[in-house]
This record gives sequence, structure tokens and C-alpha cells, in this order.
Amino acid sequence: MSISVPAEISAAATLIQFWNTSINPGVWITVFLAFIITVNFCGVRLYGETEVVFASIKIMTIIGLIIGGLVIDLGGGPNGERIGFRYWQNPGAFNSYLVPGSAGNFLAFWKVLLSAAFSYGNIQVVAISGSETREPRKIIPAATRKTFFRVFFFYVLSILVVGMIVPSNDPSLSISTGTAQQSPFVIAFTRSGVSVLPSIINAVVCTSAISSGSACVFIASRTLYGLSCDGHAPKILQRCNRFGTPHYAVGLTCILMPLVYLNVANNTSVVFGWFVNITTVAGLIGWIVIEVTYLRFYAGLKAQGYSRNGKLITHSTL
Repeated sequence: MSISVPAEISAAATLIQFWNTSINPGVWITVFLAFIITVNFCGVRLYGETEVVFASIKIMTIIGLIIGGLVIDLGGGPNGERIGFRYWQNPGAFNSYLVPGSAGNFLAFWKVLLSAAFSYGNIQVVAISGSETREPRKIIPAATRKTFFRVFFFYVLSILVVGMIVPSNDPSLSISTGTAQQSPFVIAFTRSGVSVLPSIINAVVCTSAISSGSACVFIASRTLYGLSCDGHAPKILQRCNRFGTPHYAVGLTCILMPLVYLNVANNTSVVFGWFVNITTVAGLIGWIVIEVTYLRFYAGLKAQGYSRNGKLITHSTL
């Protein structure tokens, strides 16, 4: 997870250039890194409060965009044009890549898989942060059950709306700026005559990138702490500061952060692409390991006569 931090900071540095390209990205990178490190060294309470603020901003924004997208699709925009599912017919809902036909559709799927999987990263933060709550037996199951609805509403529904209001062959989608100008929602609203959204969306996405980077540090440091408690990592990683934070684990997690300064000598959007590929592949491998571990754990419970519906006596450091 620690390699994900440079990816998120690279994204934030790219987004900042939407407003000002004269300032060296290293300045903004330093500011963002200082914020993330401070939040993670000052205890889980501060981390939780910052996440609540950032999450509230993201939720309100995505709800507004989904509602606005539906309004535009149904003809409520300034130009009054009703779109419906027109773009699913022409140019089509499924594009091809490199070669035409079914083979091109298959290649297009694999082309976008890494980007799509990158968007689903850090969902395991529910279990990791649950270990530091007062009532994990109640909070973790409740938060996990809500995850499905969050994924459906904020991911699936938003993608459905985007597919309805923006054609897949819109040239604006191919502009490699890495800023809000590439956002499908911005493109759709601009096509409909609304042009005030780019700066708003860019600011929200920037805070989202910083929030995700902070979550990556939190997950990685707590994972190291758990490994240390189980005897699979040096005991020094168990030491905590006066805020209850495993500061040595946080410090070890921050070792890879300087990689983000590659943005100073290269194009920020290009460097972001490098980190996306690395972190997404690592995340997919992690999901496979989690799935295999769960299946073996479930098989062990079943073999010993334990029911998932009962009160389990097992305990594991998260």
C-alpha cells in the first residue's frame, strides 16, 4: 500500500496544474506530503475526522453530479436537448481497441482494467480501521454491509449516467491533461451549455487524492503493526507514540514517498500513469491473497464445526 501514496500525490500535483502551471510541482508535493504525514502521526482520531470531512465533500459532489447528469440526459440542460440512451446506439456503449470487432472489444476491456481496478483500491480500510474502534463487532459488520450500496451508487450508477450523457468518441476524452477537463461530467455539462464545473470538480478530486494517500499510509502502517504483533515483523514496529500511533510503522511506510518527486523532472500525468500501473497490479495481487486466505479460513471454521452465524471466538490482529 505504501507505493500507492506516490500515485495519489502525483494525481493531486497534476490536478493543481489546472489552475497554475508556473509553480514547480515539487512545492505542492511537499505540502501534500507534510499534510499526510502529520495526519497519520497524530492519532486515529485526527485521521478519522479528516476522512469524515473529505468523504462528506466527495459524497455531496457525486450525488450532485449524478442528479445533474440525469437532468441533462432528460433534456433539462440549458440547450433543452433530450439525450436518453442515444449514445449507446451511436457510437455504441462498447468501444474497440487496436483491432475492430469482438477481439477489439476484448482488448479494450483489458486496456481499461487497470484504471478501473485502481478506482476500487483501499476498500479494505473498513477492516483495518475497525480494529481501533470502540465496538468493532458492531461497527465492522455494519460498515461492510453498507459497502455494497456505496459501490453500486457511487461507482456503478455514476458510470451508467456518464455512459448516457457522453459519447465514447468525444475528442475531449482523449486530451491527456490529467485535470478536470477530462472528466466525463465536465464534458457533458459543457456540451449542454454549463461551464462552471471544471474548477469545482478539480478541487474535489484533488482533496479525494490527498484523502486516498492518507488512507494508504494508514492501511500500510497498521498492516505492519499487525505483522509485528503476530511475530512476522520486527517488534520495534509495535511501539506507539502518545497518540497511540505506531510511529515506527508509519515512518517505515513513508520510505517510498520520495518517489513522487519524479514529477519534478517528468510530466506529472506520465508519472501518475507509472504509479497507477504499479499500484493496481499490487492491489490485484493483494485481493487474490485475501480471497484465498478467506476461503481457507472459512474451510477451517467449517471443519471444526463453527458457524458463521454464531459468536466466533477467533481473534486476529488487523
